[in-house]
Formats: sequence, C-alpha cells, structure tokens
Amino acid sequence: MIKNMRRSIVCIILACFFAIPYGMKGQSYVPYTYKMAIKDSTRTMEGIPGPHYFQNGSDYSIEVRFDPKSGKLKGKADITYFNNSRDTLRKIVIRLYQNIGKKGGIRDEPYNAEDIHKGVAITALRVNKTDLLEQPPFRTKLEGTNLTAFLTDPLSPYDSCKIEIKWYFSMPSVHVHRFGQYGEGSYFVAYWYPQIAVYDDIDGWDMMNYTGTHEFYNDFSNFDVRISVPKGFMVWATGNWKNSDGILNKQLLQRLEKAYTSDEVVQIIRKDDWERGRVLWRKGSQTFHFRMERISDFAFAVSNNYLWDATSVVVDSSSQRRVRISSVYNSGSTNFKNVASIGRQVIQHFSFNSYGIPFPFPGITIFNGEGGMEYPMMVNNGDMFLRNGTVFLTMHEIAHSYFPFLAGINERKHSWLDEGLTTYLPMETEEALHSSYYPIELIVRRYNALAGTETDVPFYLPSYQTRENTYQFYSYIRSSMAFNMLEEYIGRDAFRASIKKFIDIWQYKHPTPYDFFAIVKSQTVQDIDWFIDEWFYKQGWPDLALGVVNIDADTVSVEILKKGSFPVPIILTIEYSDGSTESIKRNIEVWKDSDRYIHKHATQKEIRKIRLDYKNIPDKDRSNNFYERD
Repeated sequence: MIKNMRRSIVCIILACFFAIPYGMKGQSYVPYTYKMAIKDSTRTMEGIPGPHYFQNGSDYSIEVRFDPKSGKLKGKADITYFNNSRDTLRKIVIRLYQNIGKKGGIRDEPYNAEDIHKGVAITALRVNKTDLLEQPPFRTKLEGTNLTAFLTDPLSPYDSCKIEIKWYFSMPSVHVHRFGQYGEGSYFVAYWYPQIAVYDDIDGWDMMNYTGTHEFYNDFSNFDVRISVPKGFMVWATGNWKNSDGILNKQLLQRLEKAYTSDEVVQIIRKDDWERGRVLWRKGSQTFHFRMERISDFAFAVSNNYLWDATSVVVDSSSQRRVRISSVYNSGSTNFKNVASIGRQVIQHFSFNSYGIPFPFPGITIFNGEGGMEYPMMVNNGDMFLRNGTVFLTMHEIAHSYFPFLAGINERKHSWLDEGLTTYLPMETEEALHSSYYPIELIVRRYNALAGTETDVPFYLPSYQTRENTYQFYSYIRSSMAFNMLEEYIGRDAFRASIKKFIDIWQYKHPTPYDFFAIVKSQTVQDIDWFIDEWFYKQGWPDLALGVVNIDADTVSVEILKKGSFPVPIILTIEYSDGSTESIKRNIEVWKDSDRYIHKHATQKEIRKIRLDYKNIPDKDRSNNFYERD
C-alpha cells in the first residue's frame, strides 16, 4: 500500500514536472531579474520604461597630457556623479580598463612582453573632498579592472557627489586589441580615463572585469576634455572640436569648412602638408578641446603623419542637418582613401533607408588602426584589401552609432542583440553599395556550418559566459540569422517599425532584449512567442525536407517536413520539362502548430524537378531538399 502510494506521488510529481513546458507554451523566456524590475516599476510588460525607471550618469571634466613618443598618459578629472535611483549607494565602482595590461592581469588574449606594465597608478582620489587614499584600510579595493571606492558618507537617492581623481599609465607601444600604437607617432587611445561603472535597475553595479573579449556597457554622460600633445601632433576625438581655429593652419581651416558644408570629399591634411610643416598654426605644444553631451564613452587618436579626408552629408530632409565624416589614415593604406566617401554613402543610406532614422551624432572619424572597433563618434579600423571588405567594416562600425551608442544595450550580457542587429540591419545598405554582393547568402552559409553544434548556444546565456568561436557565432551569426527569420515572419514593415519604436523609446537609455521583444509584439498581430522561444532561447537547428510527392494528371501534392526544431519559410521551386520554373513561398506561420505541411499545386505542365531553397534560407541538412521525377 505504501509502495503504491509512493509510486503514485512520484508519478504525480513527474507529470507536473513534464507538464510545465507545455503549460508555458506560447510564453517566451523572461528571466527573474527582469520580472523583479517590472515588480519594482522600473520596467513594464509593454517594453517601455516604468514610472520608477532611472539611469545614473556623470559630468566629466578631464585634462590629459599624452606623449606619443613615449606612450605616457597623465590625467586629472573632476567628475560629478548623479544617483538618480531610489537606492542609497554605499560605494562607487570605477573602471580602470588599462589594468588589462597589468602584470598578473586576466586577459583573453596574449600581450606583448614589452607592453606588460604596473597598471594604472592612482595618485589622488577624493569623494566630496574626502581623501580615500589617506583613509584607514579598506576604503578602496582593486580587483582586476575595477576599483571600488567605499564612501564615508553614503550617496542618497536623487543626490550627487564630486569625485576628484588623478592617474597615469603607459599606452602599449605595440598595438593591441582595440587600441595602441599604429606606426611611429600614431596612436588610437581608448579606455584611458577612470570611468564610473553602470548602476542599473537589473543588476545594480556592473562589476564585470574587462578581459579583452566582451564589450561594454556605459552610462550616458557629458564630457569636457582637454588633450595636450607635443608640438607637431594632431588629435581627433569624440565630441565637437571647440578650438580648431586656434590650432589649425588657416588653409586647412578653409578646407575643413568646405568639407563640412558640401558633399565633396576634401583632403584636409595631405602628405606635403606634413612635410612642409603647414598643418598646425602654432609651433609649440597644443591643447585640443572637445566637448560632447549625452555620450557613452570618449576616445581619441593622435598622429604626426596620417592623412585626413573629410566630407559631410545631410541626414534629415526637414532640418537639413549635416553630419561630418572624416577618415584619418596611413599614406601607404590600400583602401582608406575611399573610406570617407563610403562613410558618407553609408550614413546617408542609414538615415533615409535601412534604419530610416537620422544619424544621431554630429560627426564620426574613422581611424586607420587595426581590426574593427567602434566608439562614440570614433572608429578604429584595419586596412582591408578588397572594396567589399572596406564597405562592410566601415558600415558595421558606423552602424554601432545606433546600437549601443543611441540605444544603450548592455553588450556584456546581450552582445547578440547589439551585434546581431548591427550585422543584420545594414545588409540592405551593403547591397545598395555593392550590387553584386549578397550578405544574406554568406550569413546562411556561415550559420549552417555550426548550427546545432556545441558552439551554438541560445541567447539566455549571458555573453560573458561565451568565448572565442562560441562568442563570435552567438554574437554575430546566429543572432543576425534569427533577426532575418523574424523579419521574414512578421514582414519588413512591422520589423522596421519595431526597430524605429525601440530606438525612439530607448534612445539614451538602457534597454534589455525583453523590452525589445515586447515592442516587436506590439507592432504585429501575429503570435510570435513560440518563434522567439525557438530561435532565441532554445538549442536546435533548422532542417526542412521534402516528404512524399504525388503527381496526378494536373495536380501535384508535395509534403514538406520540419525535421529541425527551428521554423523557417518554405520556398518551393518547381522545374518543368520545358525549362520553365515556378516558385511558391509560404510564411513561417505554417509551422506554428505542425511539423508537416502539404502543398497542392495545379498545373498543366510536366514536372521534372522539385526543390526546397537553401540559398537564402538556413537548412542544416540540404540532402533531403530535392525531388526528381523518374
């Protein structure tokens, strides 16, 4: 009796356990932390900020001296940090990203031995005039790239504090991932100032260390920066250059004015300008002044030999607002002489076509360094040997101006949302600038290669738990493929309307993927939860197959099977004996409640072959996509 009772209890428990997924069918994955944010009224189920939504930020006033000959950087900053939350903060987390190169530091990639250093030296740290370096032990704690300052007086809700900090370190003399020296006298300087970490409504303080792979999550802040360099060096930076007329040669100022008021690409600094000393007005050291509000980071570049091209483009037909585009490059570059022109075309197409949203910043400078990395109003790109590579790299890094520099996605946790949208949305621009290039076909091939393998992980896994090939596939390939399939499902108009609404609601804020999906749902009458669960939050792969084919006198019946778990559109091509073809397309909707679809087709022609398209549709096993009549 007791044995049977135990068996019954076990059966009931198992039945309840296995019933959970089916009971939740139609509800896409939402993590506990996001549900708590809804409960706290900082977010809503509709994907819009709640009545208690907040985001903190800072006013940075920075003076920095950088010597490109030695790589030494020394700075001081006065920072006003605003606590706009309902929480009392007992600590401030400060990022010292250059500690990635510190001896004993944790790095995902090797550093050159000569670039290993002692870390960022903090010589002064005061909060509201209290010197934390002279306080008793444990007022500061350094762990990796995070310096935690424990406050003697907690920071109250809706209050602010003043932070004074001085520091110095040496930039890598051999370029490293995303920043460093690129030839004698030329540097791209990033992650160089003590930056206040994000405190948000989902995780509180962002305590992740920077180890080189995973990207960034920053507050929107205001910057007033003065950069001093030795004589003979130019500086390009985030923000608006406030003292160009006190630094540039008069002739170069005239060229710059022409570039910024016309569609023409103008050579601002030519090789002979450097050779004849005609770049700078003054002969001594220079202090460049830049200012920008509501920006998430600040980077700058320095050179005494790079060339400079500039142009501009109208991005808003109603206001006629122009955006400045510059390319700064080595005279021996292969393709950088085309970058200013490409950048101009890209920004124009983004503003009026693929995004349909005017480019959000007043300008952008693309620097000839290495790899490809975006910063607000700055880009560090390597030199590509083929034009299509130059187009892609320029386009991709400029596209980050929308994600995460306008809608501030947390790339540390959700790189797939940031990189996926930034890879997928500009494909339309890519095709417009390169008529013989088909990026969707390339993404489909790259996706098929690894779909369903151990490298392919779903997006409920935070980005910081992925590495190397898994990170690349997760962030760029599966994500852009999933967005492509989502647009196929709900249609271009609904998808692009979702993007516009998402940016409009979350510009200069911190959205999550769950806010994004809620907004997508608001733009379509279709049930998309089941689709989101499969493509974004489950493991699996797409695989369509032709099943039984019956051909009668004037009718063909074709069975299509969804053998993989991920739903994709059906594109069925029928080839007739006279050489003609007919294509039939069915929406992803057909797989909502079934793994089998029957297509019946009336025709008077003799059928020779039938195939399922896999050129633009991902399909793991393509061997079962064909039928040929005997």
